[in-house]
Amino acid sequence: MPTDAYSFTRGLFAGEVHDELLFPYPAPMDVTNPDEAATVRRLVETMEGRLGGLIDSVKFDEEETIHDDVIAALAREGFLGMTIPRRFGGLELSSRAYARVCEAIGGVDSSIGVFIGVHCGLGSKAIAMYGTEAQQERWLPRLARGEILVSYALTEPLVGSDAQHVKTTAILSADRTFWTLNGHKIWIGNAHRAAVLVTFAQTEVERDGMMRLRPTAFIIEPTMPGFRVVETARKMGIRGSTQAELEYTDLRVPAENVLGEVGRGFAVAVTVLNGGRLTLAAGCTGAAKRILREMTSYVEKRIQFGKPLADFEITQRKLSSIASDIYASDALLGVIANLATVGEADWSLEAAIGKVFASELVWRSADEMLQLAGGRGFVKPYPYERFLRDSRINRIFEGANEILRLFIALNGIQTLSGQLKEVSAALREPIKHLGLLSEFAATRVRNVFGATATLDVDLDPRLAKHKESFEKHVGELRAAAEKAVTRHRAEIVNQQLVIERLSNMAIELFATACVISHTQSLLDSSDASAAGHAIVLCNLFCVESGLRFRASRVALDGGADGGIDDDRRKAAALVRRDGGYAVPDSILDVGARG
Repeated sequence: MPTDAYSFTRGLFAGEVHDELLFPYPAPMDVTNPDEAATVRRLVETMEGRLGGLIDSVKFDEEETIHDDVIAALAREGFLGMTIPRRFGGLELSSRAYARVCEAIGGVDSSIGVFIGVHCGLGSKAIAMYGTEAQQERWLPRLARGEILVSYALTEPLVGSDAQHVKTTAILSADRTFWTLNGHKIWIGNAHRAAVLVTFAQTEVERDGMMRLRPTAFIIEPTMPGFRVVETARKMGIRGSTQAELEYTDLRVPAENVLGEVGRGFAVAVTVLNGGRLTLAAGCTGAAKRILREMTSYVEKRIQFGKPLADFEITQRKLSSIASDIYASDALLGVIANLATVGEADWSLEAAIGKVFASELVWRSADEMLQLAGGRGFVKPYPYERFLRDSRINRIFEGANEILRLFIALNGIQTLSGQLKEVSAALREPIKHLGLLSEFAATRVRNVFGATATLDVDLDPRLAKHKESFEKHVGELRAAAEKAVTRHRAEIVNQQLVIERLSNMAIELFATACVISHTQSLLDSSDASAAGHAIVLCNLFCVESGLRFRASRVALDGGADGGIDDDRRKAAALVRRDGGYAVPDSILDVGARG
C-alpha cells in the first residue's frame, strides 16, 4: 500500500468525495481477468455442489469437527492453496477472487469458512507475504497440497487480538541462535492439528536509543519442546471448526524462524487481518444470501390464517429489508475487494465498514429467519437455530464491531484535527491502542487537491435523488464531526457515544455510495432484468440508510451538553453501584438480592 494512499471514508469526514475510488464500479472478473474467473467459477461450483457430498453441516455441528476426508477433498480441489503463490503449488488468487470464493463458502458452511480462513487467509498468507525464500520453500508447497495445516496464534486472555500488547515474551539467546518464548494463547483456530503456526511475542528492540518491547512474528512447530495444546473450546456456533488454548513454556524457536523483521510483528498482524475483514465480510454476505433463500422458501410454503406467510406485509417488510441490505453488502464487497486488489488506496477503514455491515446483516437475517419459522426455528432438526448460532461470532471475529466503530471515526476525525494540536496528540494514543486496527492510519491522512463535496460523475436520472441526499449527508457528517471535535477537543477520544454515532453515519454514507455506483453499472448494462431489480433495491436501501443516518445525526444533537447521554451515564452508575437492577419489585419485593 503506498504511504501516500488516501481513503474514501476518511475523505467523507473532511467533506471530500473521492469518487474516482468508487466510480466506475469495478467490471466483472470475466472481463478483467477471464483466466482467474474460470478458476473462481470452478471453485464456487465445487463448493456449492457441497464438495462431492462430503460437506455435512449437521454432522460437523454435532461431532464438533471437520473430518480428514473433507480436508483432503478441499486440498485436492485447490481450496487450501488459494493464497499461496503458483511457484509453490498454490492458486495465487487475487484479493478479489479469494473474496468471491469465500462468499460461496460462507453460503455453504460456516465452519468450513473458518477452517479455510485460518489456513489460507491468516497462516499461509502471512508466510507468503513475509516469509523468507527458505521459509516459503519449506512450508508453502506442503500447505498448498494440504499435507500439513497452518494456524495463526495471536489472541491472548488479557489482551485479545491486540498484537501491539501481547504478553507472550521472546528472549534471544546469548549466541543469537534461538529465541525462548513463554506465553499463553487462546481460541486459536486449527491449532490442535496444525504442523506449523504463526505466532507473536514481545521482543526487545532499540528505538530512539532506548530498548523497548515490540511484537515480533515467529513460525513455530508443535514438535518444539515447550509447546502444549491445553484444550479445545466448546462453542455455541461454528462447532465444526476447532479453537484451541496453547501454552508456551520455554519454547525454543530457531532464530531463522522469525517471520519478517524483529520488532515488526505488528505490521504482519495488521496487514494479514485487514484482509481477513474483507473475506469475513464476503463470507457473511454469502451466508445472508443463503438465509434469504431459505426464508423465501419457508414463507411461501408456510400457510397461516389461510394464506402463505409471504402474503403478509410484515413478512414482506422483512424480506425486502434483508434483500436491500444484501444488495448493499454485495456492493460494498465489490468495491472493497477491488481496492484491495489494485492497491492504490488505504482501504483499512472500508474493510472495517464491510465487516461491521455484513456481520450485523447476517445476524439480523438469521434472527428474522428464526422468528418467521416460529417454534420450528428454535428446535432441531430444522437448520434455523444453527444458522443463528453460527452467525453470532462474526460480530466478534477480526475485531469486535464496537472497536471497529471507534477505529473508523477516530481515524476519520484526524482529517479535522490538524489545527488543534492537543486533539491530534490525544488521538494518537487510542488509535495506537486499537491494536490490530491501527498501523495504516496515523501517517496516511491525505487530502487530495481538487476533491469536492459532490459526486462528480454522470448518473442515471433515476439516481438523482439519491445523489442529492448523499451529498447533503456528506456535508452533515463533516459539520457534525467538526462540531464534536471543537466541542470536546482532546476529550473527544473519551466520548465513545459521540464517536459511535459519527461512525454509524460514515458507514451509511460509504454503503450508499457503493450502492449508487453498483446500481449505475447495472443500469448501464444490457441486462434489463438485472437493472430493474437493482433500481428497486437501490431505492429501498438508500431511503432506509438515509433514515438511519438521520437518526444518528439527531442522536448527536440530543446527546450534546448532557441530554440523553448524561442519563445513560447516571443509569449505568446506579447499576454498577448496585451490582445490577435494584429497584423494588413491582409485584412483591421479597428482600435481599444476591
